[in-house]
Amino acid sequence: MSAPMANARTGSSGIKWFGGAIAAVLLAFSIFVATRSPASNAIEASPIVEHVAPAISGPTVAGGRFALRSYRGKFVLVNFFASWCASCAIEEPQLVRFSKSGIGKVLAVDFQDENGPARVFLSRYGASWPAVADPNGQIAIKWGVSAPPESFLISPSGVVLTKIVGPVTAKELRILVQVAKANGY
Repeated sequence: MSAPMANARTGSSGIKWFGGAIAAVLLAFSIFVATRSPASNAIEASPIVEHVAPAISGPTVAGGRFALRSYRGKFVLVNFFASWCASCAIEEPQLVRFSKSGIGKVLAVDFQDENGPARVFLSRYGASWPAVADPNGQIAIKWGVSAPPESFLISPSGVVLTKIVGPVTAKELRILVQVAKANGY
């Protein structure tokens, strides 16, 4: 077989691979849309999407300190929650499932809340991730958060990929990570 013919075959399989990747992304997005509960959450536009995530660092509700940058290299779900938020209570078991799946890390930001009730809330659901205290909402302001639950999926390189308003499921998060990986993140 001549060299030009071999190159023609490589190009053809490259086109098929690219077409297959596009089809996989579209299929994953379709599944995501089809499996969402009506009016349960929404992917929203945000000025920080497609930009490096704003820094989060500070005291945790458990008494230590934590910084988002320590999760660099992994997919991270930054979740703004509060112990007084009814929708957060619905969402929390889903976040525990996502965290246990090993697909990504979770960093919680306790929105305009007190540390004691936040610790009780996280313990009730078995949440083992760090929760940075944001009693005055200053972190939330930097992220454009108005009310919990709001979540942001962050790429391993630290880029905000999407903003989710309302409770999210572990299944939806898995699909979002799969779509992100298919898009080279």
